[in-house]
Amino acid sequence: MEKINALGQACPIPIIRTKKALRNNDSVQIVVDSDISTQNLEKMAKQLGYSYNMQQLSKERFQVDIKKQGSTGENKETAQAAPVAVAEDSDEAMPHVEQAELAQVRLSQGYIVVVNTDIMGRGDDDLGRTLLKGFINSMTEQDVLPEYMIFYNAGVKLLAKDSDSVEDLKVLADNGVKVLGCGACVNFYHLEDKLGVGDITNMFRIVELMRGSQRIVRP
Repeated sequence: MEKINALGQACPIPIIRTKKALRNNDSVQIVVDSDISTQNLEKMAKQLGYSYNMQQLSKERFQVDIKKQGSTGENKETAQAAPVAVAEDSDEAMPHVEQAELAQVRLSQGYIVVVNTDIMGRGDDDLGRTLLKGFINSMTEQDVLPEYMIFYNAGVKLLAKDSDSVEDLKVLADNGVKVLGCGACVNFYHLEDKLGVGDITNMFRIVELMRGSQRIVRP
């Protein structure tokens, strides 16, 4: 059993860490601080056909045990009796999340992702930035990847070296996704010498790709 401390980590990080742990383990025990996270973990377990058990340790602390059906190992009672050790120090309570390794993925021709802003959805901009970061991070965990990811307008800011998403985009690029940024947009935001990932393209090419695409996803 692998034990994960995901206190203070926003969705979808607990989901991503749990799915990654289940690749090499029959069971996972994860501590989160949000009831929403427990609900998302339960949905994931049901989708995968795994057993799920949740124990509320305190007002804002929940222990979730997920186990592959038919696997051997600790039973529910043993798992509940040995909760994840939670460090009081903030650095230990929020461990660094290693970059996800993409395994057995494939590219889907005619499937592209278009990012035309640096936030996701309407409402609070800070929340929108967090959501978009989570969206791109979740892309690295998909079994089927887009053939292209196209960034224009404020979306090109995500290609900058200091972007919160640049490492995730590098992982996607390393696995065959063609990451493209609008040249006029890069110039407008003065990012010519600040790009950390992707190639420059033009609006004519963007129109070609979008027109010929079978499926376009916009976060």
